[in-house]
Amino acid sequence: MLKRTFALSALVAAMFATPALAQDQDAAAYAQQQMEQMANEPVTDEQLEKFVEAIEHIERINNEFVTALESVETQEAAQELQMNAQREMVESVEDTGLSVEEYNALAYRLQNDPEVQRRVEEMREDEDERY
Repeated sequence: MLKRTFALSALVAAMFATPALAQDQDAAAYAQQQMEQMANEPVTDEQLEKFVEAIEHIERINNEFVTALESVETQEAAQELQMNAQREMVESVEDTGLSVEEYNALAYRLQNDPEVQRRVEEMREDEDERY
């Protein structure tokens, strides 16, 4: 399950980063610096609970996107699906009370901080046990 979370976090971070790549390199570098700075701050249980909730929403959106993508016949339609999925993911993250930047910083921490990995894994397992 943790590998799936890593892969999904990387996918989402990449999707959220795409608009930054279209901007100039200074803006992208600033965004990366901000994410790394946020990644060094303490992580509360409340932040992780919101993050886990966002991951669950994003997994659902991603699964719907992958399924819909299988029936797409043109590159334009695939790009439109991706843009819609990205917009839904952003809205889902923001609906949890996290900003995209906070989500990306937590995704970065998830990939680089064993303590955050452990806590997220426990929260996800607890969530699975409830259902």
